[in-house]
Amino acid sequence: MTSSSNRRYILSTGAAAGALWLPRAAGAQSANPLAAETVYFEETGHSVSGAFLRFWRLYGLEAFGYPISEAFDDGGVPNQYFQRARFELAPDGSVRLGLLGVEAGGASPVPAGAVPAEGAVVVPDTGHAVAGAFLSGFREWRATLGPPIGPELHAGSGDAYIQYFSHARLEYDPLDGLRRGLVGQEIALQRGVSTSPVTQPAGSATWRDYLGALVVDEADRRAFSARVTNNAPFLPAYGQKWVVVNLNQQRAYAYEHVRQVFTDLISSGRIDKGLSTRGVFAINRRIANETMDSATIGYPVGHPKHYRLENVLHTQYYYGGEALHYAWWHSSFGQPMSYGCINMRLTTAKFFWDWASMGTPVVVA
Repeated sequence: MTSSSNRRYILSTGAAAGALWLPRAAGAQSANPLAAETVYFEETGHSVSGAFLRFWRLYGLEAFGYPISEAFDDGGVPNQYFQRARFELAPDGSVRLGLLGVEAGGASPVPAGAVPAEGAVVVPDTGHAVAGAFLSGFREWRATLGPPIGPELHAGSGDAYIQYFSHARLEYDPLDGLRRGLVGQEIALQRGVSTSPVTQPAGSATWRDYLGALVVDEADRRAFSARVTNNAPFLPAYGQKWVVVNLNQQRAYAYEHVRQVFTDLISSGRIDKGLSTRGVFAINRRIANETMDSATIGYPVGHPKHYRLENVLHTQYYYGGEALHYAWWHSSFGQPMSYGCINMRLTTAKFFWDWASMGTPVVVA
């Protein structure tokens, strides 16, 4: 996530839901808003807690909007609706996003013989293409959109367009620009989910107080990030997990908020093979065990640089064909060795596999 998108995360007000101010429960305010396990949103009269809160604050208002229901049980699965999303708590305690794009009727097969428009990118997961403003949005929000499940569609009159993704809907018009549709709100209404406001829970922090504390905390996060990323344009969200690959040091770091939790030597791209790309990225594909063939990056069988490597464990792609992964074929960690990927020891690759997830930022500096 870039510093600009983090700024939007902190300052965005989201799609208007109507300001709603309810009385606070006695002793409701948490002493330290950032330490509160529950945040109450006076804008809609609902609170977010625990795993749902930790997941929500990774992407914030811009991605999900305000909560519009309390958490509730749906067939044995805890659910909670937001303006633009539905959270579901998996048995292992992780949070997954509901398939709202599918439920909204946005899924359709790829037309036979369809030819992508110039500049469009075809997403292999579904075969659908993404282009223009929607492509920009997909690249920024991929972790919370999911793959496209239908084509770009004209919406109403004028130059308004929409495109459905597995978890969401993107909308665009020249006046309001690119935005995420209120599919959570729409599906909640269709299903008769209760959106009636509740009183602020005891011990919770209000979103206003939480936001104020977050702005103060941002200065510390900004200074820390600048120091450890060599001034890369990245600002970690509060409590966020993030990865830094320092090419000069040939070392990878795992951070939570502004605390280092792990580090080890790595091997990045070698100059005669292909240097690792510097920039701010996010994990967008994970493969536990794969076969890597250089034909996929332009070195076919017979080429001097061709390779085929089986049993490549704990691969986490973050930019095109560049990934964090175990490299069993060498032990020269601490010096460049790869074709652009970040080679790791088995224990190191396993740590990052268990610790990181889809959407975890990766800063290569």
